Amino acid sequence: MSRFRLLQLWGGTRVIHGALISILAISTLLTFQSCSTQKAKWGNIRFHNLTCHYNVWWNGNESLKAGIVKLDATVKDDYTLLLPPYKIGSEEESRTVYPEMDRAVEKGVKGIKQHSIYVGGTEHVPYIKECYLLTAYATFYKQDYASTANTCNILVTQFSGTRAGDEGAVLLARCMTMEKRYAEAEVTLDQLVGDLEKGNFSRSEREKLYMAMVECLIPQHKYRKTVEYIHLALASTHSRQTKARLYFLLAQIYQQQEKRPVAAKYYRQSLHYSTDYVMEFNARLGEASCASSDDTDIRRLERQLDAMLRDKKNIEFRDQIHYAKGEMYYGVKDAQKACDEFRKSVAAATVNRSQKAKSALRLAEILYNLYEDYDQAQLYYDTAVRNIPVDRSDYKTIKRRSDMLTELCSYTRVYQHCDSILRVASLPEAERNKLIQDRIDTLRAQEERARIQELIKEMSAESLSDQNALVGDWYFYNSNSVQKGKETFRQRWGLRQLEDNWFLSNKISFASFLQADTSQDNLADDSDTIKNDSINSQQTALNTGNPNDPHSPAYYLKDLPRTQHDYDSIDSLTSLSLLGAGYVFYHGVNNIARSMECYLRMATEYTNHEDVVHAFYMLYRIFDQQGNTPQANYYRDMVLMGFPDSDFANLIRDNEYYKELQRRERLIDESYAELYDSYQRGRYSTVISLVDQAEERYDGHSMLPKFRLWKALALAQSGNKADALKTLEEIIGSVSSGDSLATIAQYQYRLISNGDFEGESRIENHTDRTLATAADGQARQTGIEQQKIETPAVGATDTDELPEEARLYRYRENQQYYVVIIINDRTIKATELQYKISDFNSQYYTNSGYRVNAALFTDTTQLLTIHRFMTEKEALSYYSHILSADDSPLRRYPDSDHQEFAISTQNYATFFNRKNINAYLAFFRKYHLKK
Repeated sequence: MSRFRLLQLWGGTRVIHGALISILAISTLLTFQSCSTQKAKWGNIRFHNLTCHYNVWWNGNESLKAGIVKLDATVKDDYTLLLPPYKIGSEEESRTVYPEMDRAVEKGVKGIKQHSIYVGGTEHVPYIKECYLLTAYATFYKQDYASTANTCNILVTQFSGTRAGDEGAVLLARCMTMEKRYAEAEVTLDQLVGDLEKGNFSRSEREKLYMAMVECLIPQHKYRKTVEYIHLALASTHSRQTKARLYFLLAQIYQQQEKRPVAAKYYRQSLHYSTDYVMEFNARLGEASCASSDDTDIRRLERQLDAMLRDKKNIEFRDQIHYAKGEMYYGVKDAQKACDEFRKSVAAATVNRSQKAKSALRLAEILYNLYEDYDQAQLYYDTAVRNIPVDRSDYKTIKRRSDMLTELCSYTRVYQHCDSILRVASLPEAERNKLIQDRIDTLRAQEERARIQELIKEMSAESLSDQNALVGDWYFYNSNSVQKGKETFRQRWGLRQLEDNWFLSNKISFASFLQADTSQDNLADDSDTIKNDSINSQQTALNTGNPNDPHSPAYYLKDLPRTQHDYDSIDSLTSLSLLGAGYVFYHGVNNIARSMECYLRMATEYTNHEDVVHAFYMLYRIFDQQGNTPQANYYRDMVLMGFPDSDFANLIRDNEYYKELQRRERLIDESYAELYDSYQRGRYSTVISLVDQAEERYDGHSMLPKFRLWKALALAQSGNKADALKTLEEIIGSVSSGDSLATIAQYQYRLISNGDFEGESRIENHTDRTLATAADGQARQTGIEQQKIETPAVGATDTDELPEEARLYRYRENQQYYVVIIINDRTIKATELQYKISDFNSQYYTNSGYRVNAALFTDTTQLLTIHRFMTEKEALSYYSHILSADDSPLRRYPDSDHQEFAISTQNYATFFNRKNINAYLAFFRKYHLKK
């Protein structure tokens, strides 16, 4: 190549190289100029928008989506309740997505801080809106609704009229819903719906608007409006998953309103869109449970449900299948079969507490409303109450009915038991013995069936292990010999637990037998009132059998009356139970017929009882309300002529008399509260004076024994033990032996007699639980229709009385908090645990800035302090999380080696100086954990 050509090429290369350098310099200059966020120039806006989108927002949004997917997998829908439109989960479940949401918040905040160009009151970078939304959604899924609301307010004010601003307004309303501010949320959403109709709301966000409205309306039970917005949401969504969920919710609402055919139609619609097996399973159950006698192939549904019961993969869902069968039978008017299936559902629901509550509640309602079987209904209402959460909207209603039925059954079971005892006692000896022997034979047959079932289970388990059986000459290596030995043992001894004295079927002391032998000596005094043949046969059985063994006749004879005093006691107990049951039937259950049964029996069979006037008065009122004037006049005359000075007679004469009774009860309640307060303050002479005044003013009132007990305690505190003992004797003699007040009086009598009386520290906690329950039974005893008058539970707080050391701490609102962990320095390395907690905080609380410090607390313990939490709620949430999380660093150490609690910054100094852990824990449990 010629020299000229080489020079030409070299010159061309230099020109190209120079041009590249110039372009690079210009690009660099433009880049540096575009980094500015102070001027809203075209280059600046495009640079920051591009960088914010791909370098920041995209990563944060991916983390947000991953967190939502993770939360969706974590939260399990409760199909026994109405499905919420979105899966939000509990506070504990939300903690599982803290790492993903914290990263999303971090990216959102970073995008706003580094790329926002807010000039002239306007944000010029489009993706800044998305960063605000990203931050808002991340804090929402963390259930930090206060932070979400702040971010949404910025979106609404700065980006009004944009899609992001409208989405922020919807999310703000959802925060109100989550905080149970339903009225505010509904008003906000109604305004947004109005804006949508006027064209002032982004149509692309109408699905979220409708879903938010459904989410708000469901807790308010506004089902008509809910259905309207579900249909609007269905029309605006293209997601099959969302459609399946909304159709299922629609079916649940119609089923709850007893519109079975419509509900079945929507369950089938849900099946068409659903891809989730659990939802499909529940949709099929829902369709079956909506069966009706008009348009349903019952045989097909029965075969379908029976096949589901046989399917092994549905073992954990058998409780739900039985519930669906129960609803199906109830829909075709076969209530008996429905109850049987509901019972099976309750029995099968060993893990799913929600289904157990739902099945028990459904069965209880049928027994209560349809069969009026209040005894069985009480059992299932009680099961439901123990398995439903206390924050459920109808919990208080269910609990009230359960308590009412519990009270009713406490009366009905008593008089039914008394009737049974008297019926058995009246039988001829041969017939009574046959009845008892039949009962014993039935019991043994049941035990034999249970023994055989247990044996079959054991044999099945042993057959599975035969292939691994040991081989040899030793007896226990031969499974046939061992099985034969087991069967021989069972035939001789029955089923026995492996324990001391296993060969004794009932381990009671021989002293009880000696007492039973000598008890017959006391019968001679009342021999003139008893049938001799009945007494002798009962006594012989009692002497020869074990009264605590249900296989012995003595077990069934021990409660039978043997003296006239026993018969009188049964009559008294029966009459009081009839009065109580009549009152609850009338005022609680509103079953007038059953109430009349109780009162009529009282009025005819127990006319000598002092409270029979109660029955006369109630019968007068019932017949008067029914318009049966002759009967009403008869029982009115029984009250006025037989008990002219009673409160009931005064009520008949003056309808306003009950107000005077209320005033009187209010006065005695106030006197009781004043009495207790004086005792608490150590003014024992005032207590004695107040009790003396009460005895003059309220002569004959049922509350007076409670007054006298405080007088006895005040006398003992004043050193006058003789008068205290005399007062206690009067109390014991004036109340029935089964009264809890008698038990307390006897206990205090024993303490004072033995010189073991130590005042408040020994008496308050036990005594107040009874004495603080005041005259709530008075209205029932008198039968007057008035509000229950309850004594103020002035002693209720004293059962939680703090130790003296714990009273040094103070509880105040708006305090900052620490979470403290005290560790055993000999078994746990403080620095190691400190690093692990720091890692835990980095994973779940990235943006919170929590720090962990370690300090020597005592010679054997160290103190780790996590700080600082701005509110009590924040501290308790962290406290709960670090205790319950599966990956909590505390899980690696025995519980006995560490102790955790939250403490305010104000109380921290006192705690560190006093170093009394138990005292602060008492304060912590009372003022913080109870929340």
